[in-house]
Amino acid sequence: GITVGDLSDQLAQYFGTKDGVLVTSVTDNSAAAKAGIKAGDVITSFNGTDVTSPSDLRRRIQNLQDGDDFTVGVVRDKKPTTLKGKAETVRPRRTTRTII
Repeated sequence: GITVGDLSDQLAQYFGTKDGVLVTSVTDNSAAAKAGIKAGDVITSFNGTDVTSPSDLRRRIQNLQDGDDFTVGVVRDKKPTTLKGKAETVRPRRTTRTII
């Protein structure tokens, strides 16, 4: 449900955070959208643990099961906030994976 990218030092300073990953897009009606995540947010933590890279975040999201609650720490407009959501399983043609 989301696309994220690395956060350079300059972007981190611009967004008012030290670490995290930049959300570049959010799929409509996804668990991430329902949780309130928006493009331009910087995800700084996931379920209480700091997020250091896009692959780190992807790995943790993939460990979620359908229906699991999750919390996401984001910085938006230089203000930290915590969003809550529920994981949903997406069923492509051949495989099943959990996304937020």
